[in-house]
Amino acid sequence: QNATEEDLARLEQILDEVEALVRERKDYAEKDSQFHAQIAACSHNTVMSNLVPVITEGVRIFANTVRETEYVQTLASHRAIFRAIREKKAVEAQEAMTYHLMYNQNRYMDEEKEDL
Repeated sequence: QNATEEDLARLEQILDEVEALVRERKDYAEKDSQFHAQIAACSHNTVMSNLVPVITEGVRIFANTVRETEYVQTLASHRAIFRAIREKKAVEAQEAMTYHLMYNQNRYMDEEKEDL
């Protein structure tokens, strides 16, 4: 709800870069971290901004831990999150992010089960 046009333009630019890396099946972890950090920046909430290092570290650890990268779901989730933020639909943005996080949590848990 607080994102400026400049914030949204930056978020979309990063999203486009993530999508390009995904299409090429290249490592997109760094850009993924930037995407999540920019979402926090869009909020203009100092608490969220202070969480950026935690968020980016979590994304990095997840990317290095999960064996099989889920390209299709990442693209769909990121695009849904961006659309909701762009349209200033806070509830939809929250739901899209929750789905993204839950999906990845389930993938992480599945990896742990396989390692047992």
